Amino acid sequence: YKALRSDVVEGKIKDPRDVDSTYESRREFDRYRGGYYNGMVNAYGYDIPNDLSEESVQLKIDSMILTAKLAALTPPQGYPNAPYYFTPENLEWYYKRHKLDAKLDPRIPAIYRYNFPEDLKEKIKAYAREHNIKE
Repeated sequence: YKALRSDVVEGKIKDPRDVDSTYESRREFDRYRGGYYNGMVNAYGYDIPNDLSEESVQLKIDSMILTAKLAALTPPQGYPNAPYYFTPENLEWYYKRHKLDAKLDPRIPAIYRYNFPEDLKEKIKAYAREHNIKE
């Protein structure tokens, strides 16, 4: 995370949350993010080298166990109940593959969702007509 963040701060890659981010800059960020993620993965499937001291081996094992436990408990953003952030392209991908509930799509204004109260919808529309508010 720190390496990716420092590259964003230094201007090597563009933060997809910026107002002026484009489709291409978000795709580039996704490509870089995958590389950083793959670089951070611990190789749990590999043997520990024989030339390490007992202390180094024990430290490596303990750190691998601790990392796995923390990863199991911590959401992707690093704090409990953290919201997920999706770029528009990722969000489209998830909805097309039915990974998220399409009825709760945040791109649809709340008033047009299926579970919005009808009486409140009518009050809002009446207020909009009264004050000449268009969409």
